[in-house]
Amino acid sequence: MNAVIFDGELRIEKVPKPLFKKGEVLIKVTKAGICNTDLEIIRGYIPGFKGIPGHEFIGIVEEADDDSLIGKRCTAEINCACGACEYCKNGLSRHCPERTVLGIINRNGAFAEYVSVPEENVVIIPESIPDNRAIFIEPLAAALEILEQVKIEKDAKVLLLGDGKLGLLIGYVLPSTGCDVTVIGKHRKKLSLLENYNVKTVLLNDFIDSKFDIVIEATGNPSAFNKALLNVKPRGTVILKSTYEGGFDFNPSSVVVNEITIIGSRCGRFSDAIDFLCKYEVPLEKLISKEMLLKDAIEAFEYSAEPDTLKVTLNVNK
Repeated sequence: MNAVIFDGELRIEKVPKPLFKKGEVLIKVTKAGICNTDLEIIRGYIPGFKGIPGHEFIGIVEEADDDSLIGKRCTAEINCACGACEYCKNGLSRHCPERTVLGIINRNGAFAEYVSVPEENVVIIPESIPDNRAIFIEPLAAALEILEQVKIEKDAKVLLLGDGKLGLLIGYVLPSTGCDVTVIGKHRKKLSLLENYNVKTVLLNDFIDSKFDIVIEATGNPSAFNKALLNVKPRGTVILKSTYEGGFDFNPSSVVVNEITIIGSRCGRFSDAIDFLCKYEVPLEKLISKEMLLKDAIEAFEYSAEPDTLKVTLNVNK
């Protein structure tokens, strides 16, 4: 099969199709999305990464122990856990210390014609959700994770930093709480996608610092961390959605003096994302900047890294 390979160099080559094995499901990939984590991997975010990246995808089940799954349109939770440790037993398999992570840690991902995942990770996609919205299930789940971790009251003032792919998804999610949302970004065109969704949008250069109950940092830029601390109220909460390629200097004095709560926020539950897509009519397809073929993946990565680009998807097996 054709696949995108990264081992210090990004390329497309022929590799063996995954062999079906008991307990796993073989999925024929139809569409995959490039996200910031994929871009960071090829920049060295995970030292020594070798294999097939890609974790946002949809496809059709081709082989499974459970015959009822065959032919179903699906995606898959990306964390493949051991199922036996204390984290797994307490519903925190996303933090299993023995987990592999699809296209990220010790498991080949979805930038290929086929991908194999544990059967318990398979998530069937309702027919009511079109492909160009379903491809956002994984990052939408990450956006919704904020609501699982933090109770956002209706009278809360929330500041969201970032108008990239994840930032915009969070911007679509937050109004469901009824809170007062302000989104800061660098790109007027991207911010315009949040029009009519009960959020205020401000260009970074026009924003005047003020205090918010909750600040969400989703820029991917380390400099935004201090911006978040500057704009959160004493005893307020900063939620970090960004992962950074490198570290940065941090003086915790303001966190201590102002008694700030800092919460890291990562993956969410796919079931929450599917419920959201079934309940709310959000045109996520507008976040797709370009659709390309798997054979053009190198060009797609380059295009995805451009500042004005949102989601780039790869049409696979076409």
